[in-house]
Amino acid sequence: MKEIEYTIANIAEEVVGLNKCVPLLDGTETRYIYFDNAASTPTLKPVLDSLNAFMEWYSNIHRGTGFKSLISTYFFEQAREIVADFFNISLDDHLVIFGKNGTEAINKLAHRVPLPEDCIILVTQMEHHSNDLP
Repeated sequence: MKEIEYTIANIAEEVVGLNKCVPLLDGTETRYIYFDNAASTPTLKPVLDSLNAFMEWYSNIHRGTGFKSLISTYFFEQAREIVADFFNISLDDHLVIFGKNGTEAINKLAHRVPLPEDCIILVTQMEHHSNDLP
Protein backbone atom coordinates (compact mmCIF):
# COMPACT_ATOMS: atom_id res chain seq x y z
CA MET A 1 0.00 0.00 0.00
CA LYS A 2 1.29 3.45 -0.93
CA GLU A 3 2.16 5.63 2.06
CA ILE A 4 0.87 9.18 1.74
CA GLU A 5 1.93 11.98 4.02
CA TYR A 6 -1.06 14.24 4.44
CA THR A 7 -0.67 17.90 5.23
CA ILE A 8 -3.15 20.74 5.47
CA ALA A 9 -1.88 21.84 2.05
CA ASN A 10 -2.49 18.54 0.22
CA ILE A 11 -5.35 16.77 1.99
CA ALA A 12 -8.06 18.54 -0.01
CA GLU A 13 -6.87 17.06 -3.30
CA GLU A 14 -7.38 13.56 -1.85
CA VAL A 15 -11.09 14.09 -1.04
CA VAL A 16 -13.47 12.41 -3.51
CA GLY A 17 -15.94 14.86 -5.04
CA LEU A 18 -14.56 17.91 -3.27
CA ASN A 19 -14.86 20.16 -6.32
CA LYS A 20 -18.24 18.82 -7.43
CA CYS A 21 -20.58 21.52 -8.70
CA VAL A 22 -24.28 21.43 -7.91
CA PRO A 23 -27.22 23.32 -9.44
CA LEU A 24 -28.84 26.23 -7.65
CA LEU A 25 -32.50 27.21 -7.84
CA ASP A 26 -31.71 29.98 -10.34
CA GLY A 27 -30.13 27.44 -12.73
CA THR A 28 -26.52 28.39 -12.08
CA GLU A 29 -24.01 26.04 -10.51
CA THR A 30 -21.67 26.44 -7.58
CA ARG A 31 -19.06 24.32 -5.87
CA TYR A 32 -20.71 22.12 -3.25
CA ILE A 33 -19.84 22.85 0.38
CA TYR A 34 -20.49 19.98 2.77
CA PHE A 35 -21.19 20.73 6.44
CA ASP A 36 -22.46 17.38 7.79
CA ASN A 37 -19.20 15.50 8.35
CA ALA A 38 -20.57 13.96 11.55
CA ALA A 39 -23.14 12.07 9.50
CA SER A 40 -21.05 11.09 6.48
CA THR A 41 -17.48 12.24 6.09
CA PRO A 42 -16.36 12.49 2.46
CA THR A 43 -14.14 9.62 1.34
CA LEU A 44 -10.43 9.96 0.63
CA LYS A 45 -9.25 8.71 -2.78
CA PRO A 46 -6.93 6.02 -1.30
CA VAL A 47 -9.88 4.64 0.70
CA LEU A 48 -12.05 4.51 -2.42
CA ASP A 49 -9.23 2.84 -4.37
CA SER A 50 -8.82 0.21 -1.64
CA LEU A 51 -12.56 -0.45 -1.52
CA ASN A 52 -12.75 -0.83 -5.29
CA ALA A 53 -9.82 -3.28 -5.27
CA PHE A 54 -11.47 -5.32 -2.51
CA MET A 55 -15.03 -5.46 -3.89
CA GLU A 56 -14.49 -8.64 -5.93
CA TRP A 57 -13.65 -10.39 -2.64
CA TYR A 58 -16.45 -8.77 -0.61
CA SER A 59 -18.55 -11.19 1.42
CA ASN A 60 -20.06 -11.65 4.87
CA ILE A 61 -17.80 -11.53 7.93
CA HIS A 62 -17.76 -14.01 10.81
CA ARG A 63 -20.62 -15.97 9.21
CA GLY A 64 -19.17 -18.45 6.77
CA THR A 65 -16.35 -20.75 5.78
CA GLY A 66 -16.32 -19.89 2.09
CA PHE A 67 -13.12 -18.44 0.66
CA LYS A 68 -14.52 -14.92 0.16
CA SER A 69 -16.02 -14.92 3.64
CA LEU A 70 -12.67 -15.93 5.15
CA ILE A 71 -10.90 -13.16 3.21
CA SER A 72 -13.50 -10.58 4.25
CA THR A 73 -13.25 -11.63 7.89
CA TYR A 74 -9.45 -11.48 7.76
CA PHE A 75 -9.40 -7.93 6.39
CA PHE A 76 -12.11 -6.80 8.81
CA GLU A 77 -10.03 -8.02 11.75
CA GLN A 78 -6.87 -6.54 10.22
CA ALA A 79 -8.64 -3.16 10.15
CA ARG A 80 -9.45 -3.55 13.85
CA GLU A 81 -5.76 -4.29 14.58
CA ILE A 82 -4.61 -1.29 12.51
CA VAL A 83 -6.90 1.00 14.52
CA ALA A 84 -5.66 -0.50 17.80
CA ASP A 85 -2.04 -0.05 16.72
CA PHE A 86 -2.74 3.56 15.70
CA PHE A 87 -4.05 4.31 19.20
CA ASN A 88 -1.38 2.13 20.84
CA ILE A 89 -3.97 -0.04 22.61
CA SER A 90 -4.31 -3.78 23.13
CA LEU A 91 -7.37 -5.57 21.78
CA ASP A 92 -7.18 -7.74 24.91
CA ASP A 93 -8.09 -4.69 27.01
CA HIS A 94 -10.01 -2.46 24.58
CA LEU A 95 -12.81 -2.79 22.08
CA VAL A 96 -12.66 -1.27 18.60
CA ILE A 97 -16.06 -0.86 16.98
CA PHE A 98 -16.88 0.37 13.50
CA GLY A 99 -19.83 2.52 12.52
CA LYS A 100 -21.10 3.72 9.17
CA ASN A 101 -20.98 7.31 10.38
CA GLY A 102 -20.74 9.46 13.49
CA THR A 103 -24.41 9.04 14.33
CA GLU A 104 -24.25 5.25 14.30
CA ALA A 105 -21.00 5.20 16.27
CA ILE A 106 -22.44 7.51 18.95
CA ASN A 107 -25.58 5.35 19.14
CA LYS A 108 -23.53 2.15 19.51
CA LEU A 109 -21.52 3.74 22.29
CA ALA A 110 -24.57 5.21 24.04
CA HIS A 111 -26.30 1.84 24.16
CA ARG A 112 -23.23 0.10 25.62
CA VAL A 113 -22.26 2.53 28.38
CA PRO A 114 -24.06 1.60 31.61
CA LEU A 115 -25.79 4.68 33.00
CA PRO A 116 -28.17 4.96 35.95
CA GLU A 117 -31.85 5.59 35.18
CA ASP A 118 -31.72 9.10 36.65
CA CYS A 119 -28.60 10.10 34.71
CA ILE A 120 -28.64 13.54 33.10
CA ILE A 121 -26.52 14.24 30.03
CA LEU A 122 -25.91 17.83 28.98
CA VAL A 123 -25.32 18.86 25.39
CA THR A 124 -25.13 22.30 23.85
CA GLN A 125 -26.47 23.72 20.61
CA MET A 126 -22.92 23.42 19.25
CA GLU A 127 -23.10 19.61 19.18
CA HIS A 128 -24.30 17.71 16.15
CA HIS A 129 -27.95 16.74 16.58
CA SER A 130 -26.98 13.06 16.49
CA ASN A 131 -25.80 13.54 20.08
CA ASP A 132 -29.44 14.08 21.07
CA LEU A 133 -30.74 10.89 19.46
CA PRO A 134 -29.56 7.93 21.58
